[in-house]
Amino acid sequence: MIDLNDRGWDFPGGHIEIEETPEECFKREAMEEGYVEGDCRLLGYVEVNHQENINWNESSPYPLVGYQVFYRMDIQKLHPFAGEYESSKRIFIAPSEVSEYYDGWHGVNEEIMKEAMRGLVLNEHQD
Repeated sequence: MIDLNDRGWDFPGGHIEIEETPEECFKREAMEEGYVEGDCRLLGYVEVNHQENINWNESSPYPLVGYQVFYRMDIQKLHPFAGEYESSKRIFIAPSEVSEYYDGWHGVNEEIMKEAMRGLVLNEHQD
């Protein structure tokens, strides 16, 4: 997990750049915020729809309808943490401890974590 300067402990992530695939975006953000590289596996996505959000308008920073895409990374390379971008710290914790760090952890997060762990168990049996 990374300690984001503006919102606390979270997973690396961010906004996709022009001509970047979602996986390329995740890998870039993981490097910029967590200083890690590795292989990724798509876990899924959720639609974020602001059509009923009375606070949304054309100048809002997010699109009216967007998507959050989730990946699991098997870290292959761990770089020294430099804190040059949006994060000030990096920690490695047991998956069972994530909810203690992640402010606002809820059911969707829990399902994403279960899916990520399910993939981990499958990979361990394949090795």
